[in-house]
Amino acid sequence: MISDDQLIAYLAGTLPAEESARVETELASDPESLRRVLDQERLDTALKLLLNPAATRERVKASVLAGIRTPTHTVSAEEVMKRVLLETGKSALAYRPSKDEQGPGLLAALRGALMEWLGTAQGRVVFATAALALLFVLVQTWRPPAGKPVGNLAQKPAVTSTNSVPSVAGAVAPPTARDPVLWPFAADSPWNTPIGSGAQFAAVAPGGLDLTTGIMLVSARLSHPSFRETPTDAPVELLVAGQPAPLATLRLPDAALAATAVARQLHLIAADGFTLYEVFGAQRAAGRVLTANNIKRHDLRGSGVPPDFASANGSGLTPFAGSLTRAELNGPIRRVLGSVVPLEAVATKADGAAHVWPAGWSPANNPALRAKLAPRGNVHLGSLLALPPSVDLASLGVGTNGPAYEIARALQDYGLYVKDAFDGEWFTEWHQLGSPHLIICGDFASPADLPPNLRAQLALVIHHLQVVVNNGPGNIGGGGQPRVQAPAPPFITPP
Repeated sequence: MISDDQLIAYLAGTLPAEESARVETELASDPESLRRVLDQERLDTALKLLLNPAATRERVKASVLAGIRTPTHTVSAEEVMKRVLLETGKSALAYRPSKDEQGPGLLAALRGALMEWLGTAQGRVVFATAALALLFVLVQTWRPPAGKPVGNLAQKPAVTSTNSVPSVAGAVAPPTARDPVLWPFAADSPWNTPIGSGAQFAAVAPGGLDLTTGIMLVSARLSHPSFRETPTDAPVELLVAGQPAPLATLRLPDAALAATAVARQLHLIAADGFTLYEVFGAQRAAGRVLTANNIKRHDLRGSGVPPDFASANGSGLTPFAGSLTRAELNGPIRRVLGSVVPLEAVATKADGAAHVWPAGWSPANNPALRAKLAPRGNVHLGSLLALPPSVDLASLGVGTNGPAYEIARALQDYGLYVKDAFDGEWFTEWHQLGSPHLIICGDFASPADLPPNLRAQLALVIHHLQVVVNNGPGNIGGGGQPRVQAPAPPFITPP
């Protein structure tokens, strides 16, 4: 186990090179310590913001004021925290809120963070000042939801929104602008197009995808973590193996380098707020250098699908798409979800291919991998699955709000794309859960952050999924009248 003093010294850059390398090696087998490193990086960013010049503080003030001028005049603590982190350029996808976002829960989080802060008098004074400033922002901007007494907030579960979630998606006014990192791709992208009234459904045929195996939720922070470039971090060179010069140089937190200990795929967002670097097979080299088997540069404002947005994986569909943010887990979800499945759940077609639009290609011509594909079935890479409109969500046992309900509603309004396949031979956790065929990613630190019955609830929901057989480039979502009328709003102005 890596001690607190070692982690603090590692983050401060005061460890000798040999000791630093040893800590990074231990992080590879110590996920809890790696999580603490990532949490400390986020804390450092918040402190930098609160102690930055007045111009920066004015931008934060403007952001908060914009929040409290919404029609509902309510701002949750979670939203304020996200706005603060966004002002510093830190990825909100990597933000980990406390289990109790409000009142005493926030104070507890600050006290816990203080225990891990730099063990010097100066460090304690700096953190105390920043914590009081952040608490002041929350107290000044937070308002209780209508009809909810303040005293009841502390009893809310961590996954329950502090605002009442209506049972109809259209009842919550859509935002007027969106961050391409949190809500990517063009409004007419397949990832943002609802299911249409002309959608033709077919039952999932036997032989490939087996929905009775259940569903698994994986932390995007561990499988493909995201980091934003910030002006206050040191440069990191991105180097494709075998190339003489770096593809790019980004200013990234130390956490991005440390993440290679457990994740070989990183999503790095440039300072412009919309350029995405997909880093596949990431490894940390000497100094502040990330080497990779492949690096793809994309614009998050584009289509999100091949050929203009072609990811370097088995289908061409990016892992970045359809991954849930923390806010979306409490709804509403206004876009298509994404899922990865085991190779044996993907069916080959008569022509030997195993993909359909919008996927760009089938897995590489590897005989060992292709032998694991299903010889029959109607679910391929790129297939769109959805709950038919005849399915009554009230009958599924997911209630009227919360993560299970919001995911179920999204599966009916927008559906789910099969975006990639994996070889589960060495996926121990997957085997322990019974080898479920559907896996979706979300912004949470571990399954312990989710409701304990979420998988069981979603297992009942996905049983009703069917294939939208007439989904295509000229008929996205099946065509006809879209179930959700409000299109994805314009993007925010780049920084």
